[in-house]
Amino acid sequence: MSIFRDEISLAIMKGMGYSLTMLSSESDVIMAHSYKKLLPYIFRYPTKKFLVWTNEPRYDTFFRNEIKLPLGFPMIKIMNVYSKDVFWNNLHFLGSYHFDNINNLGIDINSELPNISLEQLESFNKKNKIAALFTYTLEQKTKLMKGGINIDLSRQRCEIAMAGYLRKQVDLYGNKWPANYALDNSGFGFEKQRPWWIEKMEILKGYKFNLCLENTAEPYYVTEKIWHAIQAYCLPIYSSFNSTIYETFPKNSFIDTVQYKNTDELLDYIQNMSTAEYLERMNICIDIFNKALALKRINYDQNTQEIITKIIDRILD
Repeated sequence: MSIFRDEISLAIMKGMGYSLTMLSSESDVIMAHSYKKLLPYIFRYPTKKFLVWTNEPRYDTFFRNEIKLPLGFPMIKIMNVYSKDVFWNNLHFLGSYHFDNINNLGIDINSELPNISLEQLESFNKKNKIAALFTYTLEQKTKLMKGGINIDLSRQRCEIAMAGYLRKQVDLYGNKWPANYALDNSGFGFEKQRPWWIEKMEILKGYKFNLCLENTAEPYYVTEKIWHAIQAYCLPIYSSFNSTIYETFPKNSFIDTVQYKNTDELLDYIQNMSTAEYLERMNICIDIFNKALALKRINYDQNTQEIITKIIDRILD
């Protein structure tokens, strides 16, 4: 589990009497990001303990916190986006993948953003358009049902992007879009030999708006998407559906797709937004960004300790 190789996590684990090994034969507990990855090891090591841990909603979609196998094989404990012990606030992807400073996602938690004035906005020379940076998924089966509700957002995100593109209101970036639709696959290709977020941030800085819905709607699953938009002084177009985002953001900060009857109403509102409203919303988002950074700095070590403790508690229960 490479995300726990940062120095803070390793020191905390060592202090609690645990260490990481990549050799399954030497481990007491075998971890993977999906139960399917664990099955071969369960048959080989039936006396060991097994744990699924992932912060990606599609790597493991079990909505229970354990899997009981037949014939006396060991139980698989589940810690995923849905188990309520992987995410418990909206800040987990603000400036890191779970407190891994090596991968800060292009956001320095020690560097706050100044508010933006009309003069500064004009100097940025941003396009009065929406940037959409993600993979085209309309031809894929992305539905994910939980409790009778489809919590997939990737299809809705693509539908909004396509509608905006046809209105010449959206610029598309990313993989698998129809021929000649996307300006570039920037932000997603690793062939450029630098972190993907560098290219993404450079693109966002040229736009006033960013369509940044999550892939999946689940409480406390808030990725870097909304934070990247704000970092680039780009007003987020986000969705509060089945989320806890308003625990962090006030109303009338980001543009919430849930508040509009349909895509045309949403796009019309954005197209007709006054500069005064744009600046007001943007500065509210910046204030929240800075408050969130302060919380992240204060609770950095404590939250890392909490992650490790939750994992150990699940292993031992």
